[in-house]
Amino acid sequence: LANPSTEVREAAKACLNILVEVTGCSTTALLLPSRDRLLVPIFGKPLRALPHNMQIGNIDAITYCLGLDPPFLEINEELLRLLSEALALADAEDQALVNHPTQVHSSTASLTHLRHVCIRMLTAAMARPEFADEKNSPTRARIISVFFKSLYHKSVEVVDAANDGLKQVLRQQQKLPRDLLQTGLRPILINLSDYKRLTVASLDGLARLLQLLTNYFKAEVGRKLLDHMQQWANPQLLQAAAERSIEDMHEIKILVAILQVFHLLPPLASVLLDDLVSSVVNLEVHLCRRESSPFRKPLFKFLNRYPSESVVYFTERIESAHYARIFCHAISSPECGPL
Repeated sequence: LANPSTEVREAAKACLNILVEVTGCSTTALLLPSRDRLLVPIFGKPLRALPHNMQIGNIDAITYCLGLDPPFLEINEELLRLLSEALALADAEDQALVNHPTQVHSSTASLTHLRHVCIRMLTAAMARPEFADEKNSPTRARIISVFFKSLYHKSVEVVDAANDGLKQVLRQQQKLPRDLLQTGLRPILINLSDYKRLTVASLDGLARLLQLLTNYFKAEVGRKLLDHMQQWANPQLLQAAAERSIEDMHEIKILVAILQVFHLLPPLASVLLDDLVSSVVNLEVHLCRRESSPFRKPLFKFLNRYPSESVVYFTERIESAHYARIFCHAISSPECGPL
């Protein structure tokens, strides 16, 4: 279960599943006779003293054990020390996880995997009811902070794990501490302050946070994004782009990513309907695109969110050819059921 090879670990888990089916025993009951053989080597050495693949194997084994029912692991000093080590690894920069800075590039895959398994183990620990004790509050706060920080990581694998971690936290506690929330949201809010700071990754991060924490955001975020859209929608650039393939253009990717956020905004964002549709119409006119426009699908998600308001809005403008075309395209699209 703690082997450095992913394939060996997965094979071991598959074998245990077969034994559970054949014997009718729980995985916990099957592992108990071998408890020391599994855990003593893992708890016996600090993680940082091991190569990356052995660190990953040990952490993955503990994650597996934390998820067993009935419980196999106690939340004791040994486990808390390992969690603290994993927390430090997940929080560290890549340069701090290698012996020499020149090794960062060649170790990118293993460092990403290490960060990923650390976050998964921290999530598994957070799910344990006994870990919610008051004495573990400082550790829980640090873990939540690392989940937020990891949402901005360049690896989708790490971001997905952090997203799952925050989901787990929110299942247990409806309200997050104000200081943790402010620290966690600060990078996104800084990026939102200047249109030049926007990237596809930061906008994807904003979308994820809106899905998790809708009640913590105000509809004014949408107004700010509309302002940024105007900055990115340079008429000269759009007209020049009309004559070539636009899918790989950086500016178009940013505009699409901005539009992908609107359907996730709080309910009061329905007041942005006119400004949003007008912005898309303006973009399409300059790009000379209609049904092939990359802006339609994200717009349709917003219209689906407010179907009644959208129908009233478009029927009032049905005499405008471009608005009528968007409306017809929307109601003929399979993904627009609510509309």
